[in-house]
Amino acid sequence: MKQPMKKTAALLLGAAIAMSATGAAAYAEETPAPMPSKLWFQVGNHNIGIDDGVETLDTTPYIENGVTFVPFAVIAGKSGARINYNGKKTIYMKTRNNKDTYTFTIGSNKYMYNGEEKTLAAKLTVKSGRVVVPLRDIGTLLGWKVVSYDNEKKIVQMTM
Repeated sequence: MKQPMKKTAALLLGAAIAMSATGAAAYAEETPAPMPSKLWFQVGNHNIGIDDGVETLDTTPYIENGVTFVPFAVIAGKSGARINYNGKKTIYMKTRNNKDTYTFTIGSNKYMYNGEEKTLAAKLTVKSGRVVVPLRDIGTLLGWKVVSYDNEKKIVQMTM
């Protein structure tokens, strides 16, 4: 093969590889991860049950004034929602179906749902550097249903 043809062949091969990698990456972003159907949280425990597996939380769920709080990023992420935190006080959330938009403010129990003001059972707050939210309220907004609560062991189980 002559030198110019080798360069052309190498360029075409490189372009084909780059295009196939780009196509695969684009497809991966368009295909949502499978959603779990069960979650459980235990107050004071760093573990979260997801279907038949367990993951570790960096901030434990806790109860304050009768409300269970969990890390916002965890419950939103396991629900397929996307959150965007401006680093100050405002958190924007878009649900998995991209139809519903929420705006939350740290230190407030008021939020906006598709432009309409609503109220949570408790204020969003920060604990150990993480935004924590009332589990039942945020879980319900994301499509979860609390199916059991063990008052002795402080375990909340939810299903989608």
